[in-house]
Amino acid sequence: MNWYFIRHGQINSNLNKVYSGRSDEPLNAEGQEQAYWAAERIKSKMIDRIISSPLARAGQTANIIASRNDLKITYDPAFNEMRFGAWEGKSEHAIQQQYPLEWQLWNTSPHLLKMRGRETLQQLQDRVVKRMHKIALEGVREQNTNQTILVVTHVAVIRVALLYAQQRPLSEYKSVAVDNCQLFPVSLISHGLQKARMQCKALREIAR
Repeated sequence: MNWYFIRHGQINSNLNKVYSGRSDEPLNAEGQEQAYWAAERIKSKMIDRIISSPLARAGQTANIIASRNDLKITYDPAFNEMRFGAWEGKSEHAIQQQYPLEWQLWNTSPHLLKMRGRETLQQLQDRVVKRMHKIALEGVREQNTNQTILVVTHVAVIRVALLYAQQRPLSEYKSVAVDNCQLFPVSLISHGLQKARMQCKALREIAR
């Protein structure tokens, strides 16, 4: 099973550096244009179906892409935006003023930040990866393992999915740049299987 992740188009909160979180803020005009551009770009990717976050900005992006590629959409809360708790709806400037210690930790060691009502990066990654594995298993059962899926989602979801796929620590979360409507291939492979393959390769090299 092949995976592509794409971030939703631009919303005003992106411009104003506001944590929109679980709000249903719609795309702005630029965001709609980005979605139409993305719809053309994915034509070469041979997408079979789209899975979208249920939030409006992701759903709008997914609908534009689907309409231009004759694809069906399913909405899955597993790919919803991260829960930011008390930070939702607040600007970065306001957060720095109200939560200076937490803000510093978020920008230096984001994987360590824990706040009431807010998902940790580990919880978010577990949610996303668990659902991906379940979908992949369903594909095996249905003998449909060659399917290519496009997930229309949010920056935090894409970051943790990429870090998992690349076997990089969540401490590197802030180093992953994700622009609006940027497309990312994500390879979902069992880390145990990957380790076994590397060990076999090493043994073959030693045998030579």
